[in-house]
Amino acid sequence: MDSIVSFRYSCPMATPQDSQLVEQWRSIQGTYFRTAAALDRALEAQFGIGLTEFEILDLVAEHPDNACRMKQLGERTPLTQSALSKVVDRLDRAGLISRRSCEDDRRSLYLQLTGAGQALHDQAAIRHRALLKENLP
Repeated sequence: MDSIVSFRYSCPMATPQDSQLVEQWRSIQGTYFRTAAALDRALEAQFGIGLTEFEILDLVAEHPDNACRMKQLGERTPLTQSALSKVVDRLDRAGLISRRSCEDDRRSLYLQLTGAGQALHDQAAIRHRALLKENLP
C-alpha cells in the first residue's frame, strides 16, 4: 500500500466506517494521481501536449463531425470557464482546434478539431487508452 493511503484516519470522533471511507478515498486519489501523472508524462513526451489538452481534444472528438459548442465542453470538464478558455486558446494557437461563432447563437463558440488536431488525437488516443489499461484496476 502506498504511503499516501497507509495512514490511519485518527480523528477522535471517527468511527471505523469513517476510517474505511477515508482509506477508500485515499486509495482512489492515489490511483488517480499515479494514472494522471503517467498519462501527462507520456502525452507530453510523445505528442507535445499535456493531459488537460488531450482531454479537451478527446471530448471534442466524441461529438459528431469532431465539433461542439464551448458550453458543451464546460459541462463535461471540471475546468473553470477561464481555465477551459486558456486550454482552448493553446490548442487553437497550436493549430489543433478551430473556433468560430455559432450561426444560430452568436454568443456561443463552436469548436472543431482541425486535420492536424484529428491526426494528433487519433495517435494520442491509442497511447492514452493503453496507459489507462495499464494503470487502472
